[in-house]
Amino acid sequence: MIGQVVDSVATPLVGWAIDRTGERRSWHFGGSLAVAVGFSLIFSMKPVELTTTALVYYILSITLFQVGWAVVQIAHLSLIPEISRNHSHSSDLTAIRYTASVCCSMTVYLITFLVLQTDDNASIGPQDFFKFKEIALIIVFMGIMASLLFYCGLLGTFENEYEMIREADDVNHLNSNNQDKHFLKQSIIYLVSLTYMASRLFTILNLIYIPLYLDERGAVEVVAKEKMRQTIATIPLVSYVASFLTSIFLKCRGQCCPDKVTYLMGTTVGIIASVWLGSGVSPNSDSELYAIAVFLGISGSSTMVSSLCLTANFVKANGYGGGLVYSIVTFTDKLISGAVVLLVQNLQCNPKTLCPHYYENVLSYICGIVSLLGIVSLGTLEYEIRKNGRIRPSN
Repeated sequence: MIGQVVDSVATPLVGWAIDRTGERRSWHFGGSLAVAVGFSLIFSMKPVELTTTALVYYILSITLFQVGWAVVQIAHLSLIPEISRNHSHSSDLTAIRYTASVCCSMTVYLITFLVLQTDDNASIGPQDFFKFKEIALIIVFMGIMASLLFYCGLLGTFENEYEMIREADDVNHLNSNNQDKHFLKQSIIYLVSLTYMASRLFTILNLIYIPLYLDERGAVEVVAKEKMRQTIATIPLVSYVASFLTSIFLKCRGQCCPDKVTYLMGTTVGIIASVWLGSGVSPNSDSELYAIAVFLGISGSSTMVSSLCLTANFVKANGYGGGLVYSIVTFTDKLISGAVVLLVQNLQCNPKTLCPHYYENVLSYICGIVSLLGIVSLGTLEYEIRKNGRIRPSN
């Protein structure tokens, strides 16, 4: 929770600082160093007992990591409208970025599986400290190598100031009709933030609670432990693969499927998955679980990419510095997501046997409501866009 609070507070400050200096690549480099050092320190101290010294050590390490993460995220996102020359290029970069993010998640999943399977012990405990330390160091090394390749690809000069570019009507409608009006005083930025927040919250809730739901389902039904363990491992992987394939499709979609249509389709698929879970999955039916995992992956990828594309279009159409805009958009996500997860955990029954379908209800009702919120935000955004189109001067 400390890390979530630090990340939320640091994000708008980082966005403001990046726009003030304009050195996005330098900020990204500094943030990458902080992430590498902070993540390594988190897994460097072997937990024996929670003393005051250990608590301070972990707080400082997590703070360093989260601040670095905020810097890297905002600097990287704000580079998209800076180096893109049109809406199509911006959408391609956003889709490629999300595809790379999914690949990273799958790589971490694979590394963890390979390192942990070398141990014959079926349970995971403090004795596995050195294995998790090994996993962390491998991930840090791969991240450093990827960052170096990224910097090599950015060799050259880019404009620090954003230039307004006139493009298709769908992009131009994100243009505010008063350039002297600060973007925080415009409703469009908050609607775009809500669409992104709904997408991220949907993805985070599924990422956290799908394994817990599978474990809960195994406790209610008569399922062999080996089969349950296999399902817990493969269902998230199937969702990642579906998300990866969807992001590739979004990269190749061209102009046939606009961002708002993509977002609407993604939220609709998410609602279908939530209703499916809520109506009950047939006992011992793995095929239904895999189908739901595919739906969740498609929904998360579609809404994430399209909401980030809408943000990039807002930046490009209005000539704003992307750092502060992206920081405001992601700040909403981090603050709300942390609060929702904390609330869900505090509402858990004690003992858990009193609520045998708790996580199923979380995935069906809360995720369904979040998807509906995304649709409402998108509809309101479309209304504002059409209103802006009506009042735009003819010249």
